Amino acid sequence: MNRTIIININSIVFHIEEDAYDTLRSYMIDIKKHFGNTAESKEILEDIENRIAEMFNERIQTGRKEVINLDDVQQVIEQMGRVSDFEESEGTTLEEDVGHEQRTGQAPHVEYVGKKLMRDPDDKMLGGVCSGLAHYFGIEPIWIRILLVLFFLLGGSGVLAYIILWIVMPIAETRADKMAMRGEEPNLQNFKKSFDEETKSFSETFSGTGERIGRGARTAGNLLSGCFGLIGKMIAWIMLIFAGLNLLGLFIVYVFNMMNFFGLENPIFFPPLKVLSTNEGVIALTFGFLAIAIPFFALFFWLTRILFKTDKLNSYLSLTMFAAWIVSIVGIVYYCIAASQDFREKSTINVQKSIQPQEIYYFTEKDIRVLDASEQDSLKSKFNIQLDGQDLRNYLHRDISIYFENIDSLSQPYIQYSYSAKGKTYQLASERAHNIVYEAIQEDKTLLFPSHFLLKKNALDRDQQVTVTVYLPQGAKVVLQQEIEHKIRDISYWECRNNYPNENQQKYTEWTMTNAGLRCAQPPKPKEEEEEKEIVESEKKDSVIRIDGSNVTIEVKDNNVKINTKKEES
Repeated sequence: MNRTIIININSIVFHIEEDAYDTLRSYMIDIKKHFGNTAESKEILEDIENRIAEMFNERIQTGRKEVINLDDVQQVIEQMGRVSDFEESEGTTLEEDVGHEQRTGQAPHVEYVGKKLMRDPDDKMLGGVCSGLAHYFGIEPIWIRILLVLFFLLGGSGVLAYIILWIVMPIAETRADKMAMRGEEPNLQNFKKSFDEETKSFSETFSGTGERIGRGARTAGNLLSGCFGLIGKMIAWIMLIFAGLNLLGLFIVYVFNMMNFFGLENPIFFPPLKVLSTNEGVIALTFGFLAIAIPFFALFFWLTRILFKTDKLNSYLSLTMFAAWIVSIVGIVYYCIAASQDFREKSTINVQKSIQPQEIYYFTEKDIRVLDASEQDSLKSKFNIQLDGQDLRNYLHRDISIYFENIDSLSQPYIQYSYSAKGKTYQLASERAHNIVYEAIQEDKTLLFPSHFLLKKNALDRDQQVTVTVYLPQGAKVVLQQEIEHKIRDISYWECRNNYPNENQQKYTEWTMTNAGLRCAQPPKPKEEEEEKEIVESEKKDSVIRIDGSNVTIEVKDNNVKINTKKEES
């Protein structure tokens, strides 16, 4: 049975055996004697203690091993190195390094271990991302910065990539972090080397007066940073709420769009997804969700870490998220290009159908979505809307245009249907145009135009259109019902309807086919009627009533009533 002692290193409590504690205590005394007790050496001592605490923490296994023993301390000392090891070789090593540098003109070789991807706070223009990447890949930071500028100029993606890396890359705060960033082993010799380099640079740059000015400036800066810190926290809270609401909104949109793909229709549907098949739409929607949600999630986690002092995001998880974001961006670009290629070629198929000559041609529209019980079976067969139980709304389209043209008075009237669609190749566009189902039905004197056209074989939406041109002989009488007016092109249905006395109740208009096309059969209203109507409407606004037959005028203005009467002379 061994006695254990509780110690505190870097605010972490460890249980250590007594003999291990004696060894660790002697080791720390040697370190403090070597580095001294000056104010400048305090920082390196804290860094050494932090590193030792990290190494001890790696050896603790909850439930299995919770006490630091002598073997653990000796292993840590071997990794960190003893003061006596590099004190004896310090002079010899220095002479060898100088001689090597004089002979070869190069700095002495430094042993490197596995590098960590971290931001460099000592060599930064914004956040130290470029210098951190340069340390990781072993190149100069200037090349990373040039590459980032090129990405920005080629499409602006460099800014977003920089922000994402700024969020996911931790900053190298301690001396051990900076060593890990450069790939240097965090032992006593490297701690000493780093400390000496910083001390030398500091002493060369600043004089004693400069140090005092610097301390005063830092004090003033701390006061200002306190004020700005409060404002910064308020801004951070606002941005945190904004990012959280955006993530929630994106998730809701994603779920409801997915429901549309799987048959649960709802109003929330991103229109560009309609041009993709179900499988492609699901993948493209997922890519789009990740491309937008990952930056917001990174921003949300970063703000949460700042405000609530939470742990850093795992490096592997950060790199995985960044890789997923890059893949999603590439996927979106791919589907955008692939979808645009499927609209490259256009094909049009023309079909002519003759119609029976009539004294008066009646044209109206039939809403194929509304069927009476008595006509249900007949209309389904006429308009070819049997779809084997499929949802009819997924096949209906309304892009229909109707034109009227004249032919010789003795010619046979007919209708020309132009079915058009787009595709990646002309053959594919022709196949899609051929799959359009639309044709008018003539019943006695009336031609019924379906309200929608249908697509066979579950065709994708590729700008399918139907253009109908009705060729009628000159002199033919035409009646257009109000239901069809929104499909008619090149003539003004409403202008003709206004020619009727009771235009508000007018449900149809009459036309005559001339050599210049259809012309309204109802003559315009006389100019006198229009002027009289305007006078009456104007007088109604001023509350004026005139009865010309009896020469009585009643005027009501500004709460004053004036009555004028004039009798006819016998």
